[in-house]
Amino acid sequence: MQDSLEKRFPGVRFYNPALTEVQDDVEIGAGSRVGSMTVIHSGARIGTDTTIGSHCNICDCRIGNNASIQTGCHITKGVVVEADVFVGPGVFTLNDKLRGGPLTYPHIGRGAKIGGRSTLLPGVNIGAGALIGAGSVVRKDVPPGATVAGNPARQVFGTVEPTADENSTG
Repeated sequence: MQDSLEKRFPGVRFYNPALTEVQDDVEIGAGSRVGSMTVIHSGARIGTDTTIGSHCNICDCRIGNNASIQTGCHITKGVVVEADVFVGPGVFTLNDKLRGGPLTYPHIGRGAKIGGRSTLLPGVNIGAGALIGAGSVVRKDVPPGATVAGNPARQVFGTVEPTADENSTG
């Protein structure tokens, strides 16, 4: 198994090829790494020097160069992850609004950072350099460079000063 994956994808490191499934019609760029128990579905295109963690489900999507998809992520069909993006552990992307309409795909702009356990709903666009706080549910587009957090995710402006009650020690 290891020999066949290494032959199919020269220059790609598979941490445990016997526990990794890479279907037909997949591209993975040189210098990339793929963790154990990961499935990469037919049609997926993964750039160079990209990390795909263990226990991931990577569907027919596009992932750019120097991206990092951490452990336990589900990147669904049609998603675009541009170059230099960080996707924290346990992030899920969705593409079906469950209304019988067409699928709509999240798009993550260059250099964006998605905090662990976040969920990106169908069709949202995450702007270049945006930051999504851990555990956020992103329902609407996020402008380039913006920081959002929460459920639903809302733009965060600067730091929040603690109230007098939060400062007390009693």
